[in-house]
Amino acid sequence: MQIHAFRRFHLNAICFWAMPRRTSARGVAARAGAMTSRVAAALALALASAAAAGAESAADPVLAERGAARITASQARAMLAGTEGELRRRLATDPAALRGFLRDALLRQAVLDEARAQKWEQRPDVAAALQRAHDQVVAASFLAAQAALPAGYPSEAEIQAAYAQTKAQLMQPRTYHVMQIFLPAASLHGDEGRRRLAELRSRIQHGRAGFDAAAAGADARGADLGFLAETALIPAVRSAVAGLPEGSVSDPVCSPGGCSLLRLVATRPAGPAPLADVRDRLVRALRQQRVAQEEQAYADALLQRQPVRVNEIELARLAGGSPAAAGSP
Repeated sequence: MQIHAFRRFHLNAICFWAMPRRTSARGVAARAGAMTSRVAAALALALASAAAAGAESAADPVLAERGAARITASQARAMLAGTEGELRRRLATDPAALRGFLRDALLRQAVLDEARAQKWEQRPDVAAALQRAHDQVVAASFLAAQAALPAGYPSEAEIQAAYAQTKAQLMQPRTYHVMQIFLPAASLHGDEGRRRLAELRSRIQHGRAGFDAAAAGADARGADLGFLAETALIPAVRSAVAGLPEGSVSDPVCSPGGCSLLRLVATRPAGPAPLADVRDRLVRALRQQRVAQEEQAYADALLQRQPVRVNEIELARLAGGSPAAAGSP
């Protein structure tokens, strides 16, 4: 996590990032319904276990608590395992995002405790909604089991074929492989950042120091940022690297976060993304498509065994129309 966080600190100085916002109680309630069942289940188990344990273990420290409700490190890991994609990446690399996630979890549990104390789940409308949700989870789980795919699907040949068919839609912008020497603004006074980095650039250009050695010798932070899309770079950085020959070092680039010296290692032109970059995405898409086909085939087989019959006359009365209108497409 430290490595990812360190790299993100550098990227914040040159890339656009969506920063986490503080969550209101209304926001917690609004998102409660959108929380995935796996996260919700892990959260319930975590809070129940924490309340039962009652004491903090040195081997499993408490990360967040509200009254008797606690989330320990191991319970937080279980909750994170229920997240996916960009959310999982952010929670694994951004302490502020993880802090907000745990805070939301405890607030959600507090709302749930208040509702249970008032026997809210016994209200007829809430009980009906719970039954619908229960039935939906059971049916969806059963249907997913009928459409389960072998672990080896799709095959390499199927992945290659899908890539060939969708290559034109897999365009990506020009990307730059960038190395960076960074001086944070908090450690600089006036034009100090530009001056120090200009001296480092001169040493590098004249062969008196390598890029990494120059960063270490100047007590600056050096990092290999890998390939970055030009659309993700702030304008000043984009302009600095766009005109550089590969292997060259830019003039100092300063932003509110600090000053950077950038080395352009390589450039990839805009074009279809390499298969290696989109393989996981293609595999997910192919599996989702195949699962949908299998689920539809199972549903069709059910209907074949026993079709659904509709009373068009009563249906029209219920809908407030005529039988002819109900049967029209």
